[in-house]
Amino acid sequence: MSRQDAPGFEYRDNAEHHEAQARLGNLTAYYAWTLDLFGRAFDGPAADAGAGSGHFSSLLADRVDRLVLLEGGVQNLEALRHRFASRGNISVEDCDLTSCEETLRRHGVRSIFTLDVLEHLPDDLAVLRQFHSALPPGGRLFIKVPALQWLYGPVDEASGHYRRYSRRGLGRVVQAAGFDIDRCHYMNIAGVAPYFLKSRVLKRQENFSRTFTPKQIRRIQQVMPYLRVIDRITGPFLGLSVVCVATRR
Repeated sequence: MSRQDAPGFEYRDNAEHHEAQARLGNLTAYYAWTLDLFGRAFDGPAADAGAGSGHFSSLLADRVDRLVLLEGGVQNLEALRHRFASRGNISVEDCDLTSCEETLRRHGVRSIFTLDVLEHLPDDLAVLRQFHSALPPGGRLFIKVPALQWLYGPVDEASGHYRRYSRRGLGRVVQAAGFDIDRCHYMNIAGVAPYFLKSRVLKRQENFSRTFTPKQIRRIQQVMPYLRVIDRITGPFLGLSVVCVATRR
């Protein structure tokens, strides 16, 4: 399936997507790995653009003074408001990322994080340009997206993905939005072969999180330190995701 033919992603009222988010909440070590790849210190206020159910946000909130969570799914919004009701440094905003610039400006955001979101957007460049316009000079953008277009298959279709990204391809669209690339690299080389088997060989037509049993998710959580070591040893020269850090000119 081409990018143009990909199915639209219904984010507003999508119980299946919310259920998928809930399942991934058991992979706290994976979110911690991603945060470590982004860095150690971040300027606030920060935004988690497309916060989902808040699994990554809960870790990020301990690294910044203030955090705003942008989310448009009604089930996810309910979960976020309940989860962070007692956290005074966290705000939850009902926000469509295709028109998020004013919200980001109102909160004075200096750092924007967006994990596994851009692939769901028909026009990723337009959203990245809004991020650029909302950030002050020197503001930073932190991105993680699915990698390698040759992995694209029924699992991506069922997950509402328009595309997967190469390292260079993500870098090009981020630069086109006006950012300078600080670093852009692959992550999780060990995940490539299992994903290829599920999506391209077995052609499983279900959301990515549903391709794992609860027992398998627990095992992945347990072996996460070893996956990090494999990435350090290999480079990695490819991976299941691309991680990018960029700065507003």
